[in-house]
Amino acid sequence: MSRILAKLGLVALVFGAPLSAQDAKLPAPDAVRAAVVRALDWIERQAVPVTGVSKKELEGAVLFPEAAEAPKQQDPQIYGGSAGVLLFLENAAAVLDDARARKLADATAKGLLATRRQTNSGELTWMRDGMREGATSLYVGDAGIGHAFLTRARLRKDKEALAVAMEVGDSIVARGKTNGDQLFWDKQVEVIFGASGTILFLLELGEESKEESYLEAAHSAARWLLAQAISEPRKGDAKGRLLHWKWQLAGDSPYVNFSHGTAGVAYALARVAVATEDAACAQAARDAADWVIEQEFQQGDTISFPVIAGSKTTMGGWCHGPPGTARLFLLLHAQTGEPRYLDVALASARWVMAQAPADAKGGDAMQSFPPAFCCGVAGVLDFFCDLYRATGKQEYADFARRAGDYLVRTAEADGNGAKWKRGTTTHDARSDQHGVDLMLGASGEALALLRLATLDSKVDPVRHLPDRAVR
Repeated sequence: MSRILAKLGLVALVFGAPLSAQDAKLPAPDAVRAAVVRALDWIERQAVPVTGVSKKELEGAVLFPEAAEAPKQQDPQIYGGSAGVLLFLENAAAVLDDARARKLADATAKGLLATRRQTNSGELTWMRDGMREGATSLYVGDAGIGHAFLTRARLRKDKEALAVAMEVGDSIVARGKTNGDQLFWDKQVEVIFGASGTILFLLELGEESKEESYLEAAHSAARWLLAQAISEPRKGDAKGRLLHWKWQLAGDSPYVNFSHGTAGVAYALARVAVATEDAACAQAARDAADWVIEQEFQQGDTISFPVIAGSKTTMGGWCHGPPGTARLFLLLHAQTGEPRYLDVALASARWVMAQAPADAKGGDAMQSFPPAFCCGVAGVLDFFCDLYRATGKQEYADFARRAGDYLVRTAEADGNGAKWKRGTTTHDARSDQHGVDLMLGASGEALALLRLATLDSKVDPVRHLPDRAVR
């Protein structure tokens, strides 16, 4: 867990050699698709065969390391593990109709199935014994692995994959603790380690499977989130309230943004509110969104948010910046129609754009950020694709294409493949390593580029993580 915590932060990247001149001459959409295919080539070469497979149907199973330079450890989860790679592979197979991606996704699914185990009480899990916090979570626990199989089920109409996702859902529900009408798993409330992310998986699983039990479990967990909220009065409104939550693993600090903060919790409650028609969840989501707004830094027509309430540190990535947090406001605008939510989302998007102004001399300020999906350019690209789809404004598509072109230009060639350096942070994420996983590695850069390659499609063909929807 400490290893995962150490990855979360803002990074500066030192880029390597670009892709070949031949790719650089391609028209932009073709160059983007070419980069996805080349990333797939490199990712394929990082696959590690699973040994000791006894079942014939699991022969050929593979898993992936977090980084190419550390191949001996293969973890199962979304963040740093094989489930995130599987999510990319399934999307690449479906969107590009790529047989190689499909075959590699099959082998990865086998790898995950070959390494599953049971808890002491007999429920399905991939997590180690003694993992006290986050074992059922979306990014570092079983919910994320279940979502990878759910994505496989949706894209392939695969009943066996859906059955695995439902087995994960059943395990998560069975492992929950109850307090009256509340369901919880540990002390974590947020999206990466906590109940908010687990809730989002259960909602999507219930939608796909049509099983009410998953929706009921998500609703019960939302009631637990409401009970954990910290309430404070609104300024100038004796009857009003603002809500926020603290991240327990970070010393009960009031994180603001999406990955570990109040914005992510509010997003989960807003999703539950629509699915269950729960007015209390809907009001709590709005009260929490207003607390986030109270923390904002306004500079002209731009808005940014501190990482922790009361601090001055701001970041530009999905984890602790607008590419994550603005999704809450886009969702609330879609749900309520209130213009103020859209105003906040667009103002924070303008702040992101202002952090990477185009250089008249041909440089690009995006080089100050890592390529990663979690905290860098790939996550920004992904967000601006959603922003364009939500608003139809060309400037957001243009910025997404600029971010995509930057990823294409700064990828390192490795044989026929393409890879990106992870970057360095104050938490010492290694710039001498090349990540494989979704959140810090090539699977994330490639998934973001896949979204760019399909940006003009009337219906978004990419099946994403369950915390990315803005409608």
